[in-house]
Amino acid sequence: VKETKFDRLGAFAYSAEEGTTAYNLPDDVPEEKKQSRLDALIDIQQQILEMSVSHNQASQILSKLCSLAESLLPNSVASIMLKNDTGFMHIICAPSIPKIGHDALQNLKPGPKGGSCGNAVFHNKAQFVQNTFTDTRWENLKQLAIDFNICACWSMPVRNKDKNAIGSFALSSFEHRAPNLFQKKLLEVASSLVSIVLKN
Repeated sequence: VKETKFDRLGAFAYSAEEGTTAYNLPDDVPEEKKQSRLDALIDIQQQILEMSVSHNQASQILSKLCSLAESLLPNSVASIMLKNDTGFMHIICAPSIPKIGHDALQNLKPGPKGGSCGNAVFHNKAQFVQNTFTDTRWENLKQLAIDFNICACWSMPVRNKDKNAIGSFALSSFEHRAPNLFQKKLLEVASSLVSIVLKN
């Protein structure tokens, strides 16, 4: 761990003290739930980093990361995609997605109509698609979304040391929904962990 450079890792709970920015925010999350979410993020980081320094194979570590993320978002599947030398994307880890799904996403072209992951890499920016059936970002993958019942898909770019997007970490849901702040942080932490694992 001492030899690893960490990018954007961390988790915290908003302060409820009077005078802070968070004090008057609406829909305050109960303290017990805040702590449980914080603990979950810290636990993911700890497990993945321990596996990394123990020299587990990258494929095993990334598979574990996907499983841990899925456990925090019921009715969803996690996937990790990378760009190859030709600029097209392919799945390198998605333990809960059948092979037919892997094959369907082979050679995905990053672009404005390339789904959540294609857009995340194309724009180097997180993409939160609540309805894949109607969102124009999924125009080229609409039939895939229907065939596999991918109703929503949230994707975070995986970046290299130069902050360029080289891939994506995504959570695809079997129901239409938008991510809350905790789920966005989960995606951010997971994508950072993917970057760390790939560097080692």
